[in-house]
Amino acid sequence: MANDADDDTGVSRRNYLKLGGATLAGVSFASVGSAVMDRGSDSENSASDGDTVLVEGGTVVTVDPDRGILRDADILVRDGEIDAIGSGIDAPAADVVDASDSVVVPGFVNAHLHTWEAGVRGVAGNWSFLEYLEKMLGEISSHYRPEDAYLGNLFGAVQQLNAGTTTVLDWFHIANTPDHTDRAIDGLADAGIRSLFVHGPPGDDSAKWWSNSSEPHPDDIRRLHEERFPSDDGLLTLGMGIRGPDYSTDEVVTQDIELARELGIPASMHIGSLGSGGVSKLDELGLLGDDLNYVHGNRLTDEEFQLIGDSGGSVSTTPEVELQMGMGMPALGDAIDAGATPSVGVDIVSNVSDDMFTQNRMALQVQRGLDNQPTVEAGEQLQDVSLTAHRALEFATIEGARALGLDDRIGSITPGKRADITVIDADDLNTAASHNPVETVVFQSGIENVDTVLVDGNIVKRNGLIHNPTAQNHLDRLEASGRRIMRESDL
Repeated sequence: MANDADDDTGVSRRNYLKLGGATLAGVSFASVGSAVMDRGSDSENSASDGDTVLVEGGTVVTVDPDRGILRDADILVRDGEIDAIGSGIDAPAADVVDASDSVVVPGFVNAHLHTWEAGVRGVAGNWSFLEYLEKMLGEISSHYRPEDAYLGNLFGAVQQLNAGTTTVLDWFHIANTPDHTDRAIDGLADAGIRSLFVHGPPGDDSAKWWSNSSEPHPDDIRRLHEERFPSDDGLLTLGMGIRGPDYSTDEVVTQDIELARELGIPASMHIGSLGSGGVSKLDELGLLGDDLNYVHGNRLTDEEFQLIGDSGGSVSTTPEVELQMGMGMPALGDAIDAGATPSVGVDIVSNVSDDMFTQNRMALQVQRGLDNQPTVEAGEQLQDVSLTAHRALEFATIEGARALGLDDRIGSITPGKRADITVIDADDLNTAASHNPVETVVFQSGIENVDTVLVDGNIVKRNGLIHNPTAQNHLDRLEASGRRIMRESDL
């Protein structure tokens, strides 16, 4: 940060820390045993698991309509909860995070991610949607072993934290065996991220599971509900990833949704990428509800979006994937117009960037372009821009939290909520000068500006360095895993 003392070499203290860290795959890890101390703290430059943290002196964009934007504000965190927000908070025993010259926002919520694909990052950049179904779900996924699922989820989640995302909806559709599922959950836990783990079908036979499937959801989800997710108030909670009417029979759709409701967990489905009619089918079957999350929805009709909105459902758009793969234009505006909860996600890092800065900015600007087009076609000049930067920040925070059913816990910086917080440097070359903090975050910032990240009050990234010895020590395993999977897939 700007007021970090420089040594006589002219290297800033923050840059010194980064130079002293282990830089792997674009993620800077803190060196084990680093003796560099964080200013205002008695601890080493490491992740904090203390009871009290003070995020001090930042410009706090609360995304709370009752609190707005607070300048030179402090956030006091006790036992993982936001205890107070104000100026000059006195907390002598707290671990202090210096947020001066920074914008502090709620941790981003990635509303749709197939986290396991981190092991095959960057192989699908030229694929259409049908090629993806054939190659990823028809071939690559069948070669994943339980440890591959663990490594993909561990490193995929760590990179989300590195990019300022504190919560992901992890849509896991390589549940090839119970061991695959358990190790994927272990990966999320070892990353230290908050996640709605959405248990999907196996990835060992695409024809069986993704083509008018008559196979009901794997019964292993009952074991998960009882053994791995006995409560719904931890960092990791359980959801169900169903094929839905686009990919399974009416009988299976009914059974799957009824099972999710029996277990009291939300259900998420990919829908509307191949055509319309899926939501109308759900309505016909009497299955609509506010516990359903609809992913993509590009080709749904206006009437179907209205059904989603009227029933209290949420829509997750993943703009970069949808534009590349030929699914159709992102449907963010359709969801908003219908009163559905709009949210944004990354989807698959096998072909697109995995940070919410990119995806949220793309979602906003594509929707602005769609909204502007009638004026352009009429030969007129635009008078007002449709969606604001602040609204876009809501898509990536509180709206994403609503889509996951977690808005009572996260999504805004509000006393009483869990302390999921991202601190973004506003004095870096690409962010200074920060005249409007929201526009700095939405339009100017990227992964490189994410200085500090807290999840449930624990500091998982500090001074630009990720603190996760497990991930730091096993990156070579991820690389070896990905190479073997691609070799066995013969692609």
